[in-house]
Amino acid sequence: MNLRGKIVRSSVVIVYLLIGLEIIIMISPFAAYFYSGYGPLLNTLYAFPATAWLTGFFLPHAVVAKSDMLNFINGFGRTLFSLGIIAFIIGAFQIYTAKVRRKGVVTGILYRWIRHPQYLFLAIAGLGLLLFWPRFFILILYASMLFIYYLLAQHEEQRMLAQHGESYRVYMDHTAMFLPGNPGGKLFRLFFGWINSKGLSLGLAYMFTLALLIFVAFGLRSYTISRTSIVRIPAKELTAVSITPQPDESIQNIVDIAFQDSNLTASIENYHKQGHKGFMVHIMPVNYMMQGLFTQPDISGMHKRPRRSISAVIGFMFPFLGRRNHQDMMGVMSDGPMRLIFSQLTWPSGQYAPADEALAFTVKHLPLLRVDVDVRKSQVMNVDKTAPRNYWGQMPMPAF
Repeated sequence: MNLRGKIVRSSVVIVYLLIGLEIIIMISPFAAYFYSGYGPLLNTLYAFPATAWLTGFFLPHAVVAKSDMLNFINGFGRTLFSLGIIAFIIGAFQIYTAKVRRKGVVTGILYRWIRHPQYLFLAIAGLGLLLFWPRFFILILYASMLFIYYLLAQHEEQRMLAQHGESYRVYMDHTAMFLPGNPGGKLFRLFFGWINSKGLSLGLAYMFTLALLIFVAFGLRSYTISRTSIVRIPAKELTAVSITPQPDESIQNIVDIAFQDSNLTASIENYHKQGHKGFMVHIMPVNYMMQGLFTQPDISGMHKRPRRSISAVIGFMFPFLGRRNHQDMMGVMSDGPMRLIFSQLTWPSGQYAPADEALAFTVKHLPLLRVDVDVRKSQVMNVDKTAPRNYWGQMPMPAF
């Protein structure tokens, strides 16, 4: 591979890793620097109707769904990511230790069963991130990266054959490339083996895989919406999304309590005069730890939380080790006051969108008002205006 090829390969890998690690970086002190570069990319995609869907989510991230399967997928993603990273580190330690000791071809432990365990475990970790932070954009990058891994693995095998000759060819003949039994290769030969040009067959396989994954993702998005506590309230020109599963009547009741406050109704009326056509309202416990997805958090009314222990971190990365339910794992405390985040709805053009379009790909929601209500006492505790930004700026964030 020439210098240009190495630069292209390295650049693609670095860009994918940065975007794929969005969910990790966004909770770190480096989030501001990361989004200063990545944020404009998301906003650019959102600005055009043809590409706005790429910034959307196809699985629940911010809500606890009514579906056990969807909630399982969220926790399973974290587990896959954790296991993939651990296995990758083991494989990296094994191969670089062998290089230092000049042992030649590594064929033991992980490499006894597959030739490229590091690529496999990076792919597993990437799948975990995709399930936990499921943007369409990341799905496309993930599928693309799988094919890049294949091309990189082929290049490395040609280099190993040149260096080690017949001994490495024997190893290849007795060891699977990525998965025991080589299921990927068998499927490729079944559907595309009739094409004489390998480049053409690989290109068609890539396009077919991409189309299939996107089709499935759109189906999952529709299912996610159907299994999320979402209530459209035309009379108040809003769409309400509850972070925790609740009956429609309970959501309607919380909204009605909020609208008893004259400060809220006056603010809503004023926004209508400014041209707003409708609002999205996210309903969550005041203590919900991920409300930064919807607004710049106000921690003044939140109960003080203890620092996360090592066991809590392990529980988050491996959620199935404990017996907590999904609400606990997402930091949702359902007792106590509820918080409503009223968000404006805008099209890419900047024009305001109606409430019945709140979940459309091309509609961005940015906060306007924060309302805390005591449901038990049926009274509003406070109403605050917010800056039109979430914790990380004005990037498109999940509606569910």
